[in-house]
Amino acid sequence: MDAFDPDNPRAAYQLVADAIESRVADGTYPVGAKLPPHQEIADEFEVSVGTVKTAYKRLQNAKVIITRQGMGTFVRQPTGESSESRPARNLDEAFALIEELRVRLSAVEHQLRKHD
Repeated sequence: MDAFDPDNPRAAYQLVADAIESRVADGTYPVGAKLPPHQEIADEFEVSVGTVKTAYKRLQNAKVIITRQGMGTFVRQPTGESSESRPARNLDEAFALIEELRVRLSAVEHQLRKHD
């Protein structure tokens, strides 16, 4: 992707967040997909890592993505729709659902280890 238009009055973090959210909506980043690291996104959009962190934070607040410490950032299931409530429509979606479940299981296992 090309750098953003410097004459665009919107904040760079908003433009990055909108681009990522668009990729989630069009399936480029399906549910459960791990998003690229901050530096990779910063290089792609020609912005600072801080701008990407702000964009990711905005997307977290909007419940579009979720960050797991030490694991990365992943596309969340849309609010009100759980992976258990709908069938996979294709193989890619099935793999994304499996990855989402793997992430959730890993988080549970981590919490259990902390209590041992």
